Amino acid sequence: MRAQNMAATLFPLLVLSGLAALAFWLKEAITMPFQAEEGKKLDTPDAIVENLTLYRYDMNGTLRYRMTASRMEHYPSDDNSLILTPRLIHYRPKLPDVTLTAQSAFVTEKGERVLLRDDVVLTRAAYAGRAALVARTPELTVLPEEGKAFNDKPVAITQGATWLNGIGLLADHDLGTFTLRRKARGEYVQAPSAKKP
Repeated sequence: MRAQNMAATLFPLLVLSGLAALAFWLKEAITMPFQAEEGKKLDTPDAIVENLTLYRYDMNGTLRYRMTASRMEHYPSDDNSLILTPRLIHYRPKLPDVTLTAQSAFVTEKGERVLLRDDVVLTRAAYAGRAALVARTPELTVLPEEGKAFNDKPVAITQGATWLNGIGLLADHDLGTFTLRRKARGEYVQAPSAKKP
């Protein structure tokens, strides 16, 4: 598994800008022309959306992203949003889909930072005889505008029988690279070649 190829296909960080855009959209959609009730707790959400599904299309009308979540809450005190059970699918022409799931996502004001928590899974679908590529980690912080993601947690990446584990991830979309910061180890198993008649 080459790190640059893996980074480009497994960590398309622009996918996560969908979460940031969703949070910004919700903030704009719920902006109300009146003041919050006096005495209302600052930690109370001012907007809640349940069982949501959002689609994003490109300029040609081709579906690029689909996001579902069981619940989204916006908090006016700090302009942050909490998304429960997000599932974001990035549809890529002539390339395998990439799916991101987590138990929760916390999106800061203006979507500058997305914190994914609890069983974060990035999956690049199987294609062209290659097994699906799956990365798992308990937590991942993403800076969508900078095209970077990082954590200091265990990371496990598999593709068929090939595997790579380590602690601490730094992915850079612009450079097309990712780094496991320490205790990196793995095994590369070459896929069997197709037999010729």
